[in-house]
Amino acid sequence: MISLVGAIRLAALDGRGIGFFDPSPAAAWRNLVLLVPLLLAQAVSDLMALPEGVEVTTYLLLSASVSAVQMTGYMLAVSQILAGTGHGDRFPLFVSTYLWCSIVSTAAGLVALAVALESTLPVANGIGIGLVLWSLAYSWFSVRAAIGCPAAVAAGLVVLEILTVLATNALPLQLALAAAKG
Repeated sequence: MISLVGAIRLAALDGRGIGFFDPSPAAAWRNLVLLVPLLLAQAVSDLMALPEGVEVTTYLLLSASVSAVQMTGYMLAVSQILAGTGHGDRFPLFVSTYLWCSIVSTAAGLVALAVALESTLPVANGIGIGLVLWSLAYSWFSVRAAIGCPAAVAAGLVVLEILTVLATNALPLQLALAAAKG
């Protein structure tokens, strides 16, 4: 749980938060259990915005599968990038930081989604824009702290994650709609 304190400190853009993470490979493996609550949070988010005519179980299974592939693919890409640049020893710290910071940003996102769903459209849009901007800054800051890399490299890794999500984000819905049509 001490890593959660570090993730919250990083969310406040306090670089000392990185000191709360165990940089060992064993800790990175242990922290992979955080994928479970992240996938459950994704399911809750999906249920809040589920379109009509989509079978819930099929959609949630597809969404969880795609989310797991997205996170795994991103972490594998970062692993290769770090190994190729001679910073492979920072990868376990990156994994732990990425997962714990994902818990914090997902919790903030779920709260923002719940508030936005009960708000007027302009307020909901403002909440969404604010959350996106905060998430980008938080991701950039935490990647930079975990890897100890220049700002441009951290920005590139955040863009890589965004592109990974954008490339596959609509896939679960499209597959669920295709399954519903038979």
